[in-house]
Amino acid sequence: MSTQSYDLQNAQPPLVNLPLAVITVGEMGAVSATLDGIEAPPPIHAERWSRAQFGELLDALTQQRSRTLRLEVRESYGSVFTEIIHARRGTPETADVAAPSAPEPDSRRARRGKPPRLIEITGGGFIQGEDVLVAIPVSTAEGDDSGVARAVIDLDQLTSQVRKVALIGYVSGRIVTERLP
Repeated sequence: MSTQSYDLQNAQPPLVNLPLAVITVGEMGAVSATLDGIEAPPPIHAERWSRAQFGELLDALTQQRSRTLRLEVRESYGSVFTEIIHARRGTPETADVAAPSAPEPDSRRARRGKPPRLIEITGGGFIQGEDVLVAIPVSTAEGDDSGVARAVIDLDQLTSQVRKVALIGYVSGRIVTERLP
């Protein structure tokens, strides 16, 4: 019986070849995507991808989460985020059947047992296609002599003291605030 020796110290790691998806986000929120250098076309109902369709875009690139891929998200301001998106175990059909449809018991809504109370906040002056941050201010802070502001937040205020909502444009810098009823 013959045995082979294998030198673990000098062994090369196995090569892993994952498809590479590159998502590029433009200044105005327009998104383009490629998979291994081939452009990923937007959905039929849209002229181009947008930030709001990020989940739909990931589903398309991963073939409904049936394949693992390496993802690079390149922001217009120069940041690059890299992630491995893992495929679901089993087929997408069995994963959907196995997923619970009821909210998880540790979610706030499930504990309260109440339906959500929704309110719509609108504001004008934003640039078309601009990403707008929806912020819930819980306190205010004042800048010091060097222009630095320090905020200390009481975590109990996050749910009980909310009285305003702010819409903040990432590109325009436009800020709209509205008092809640």
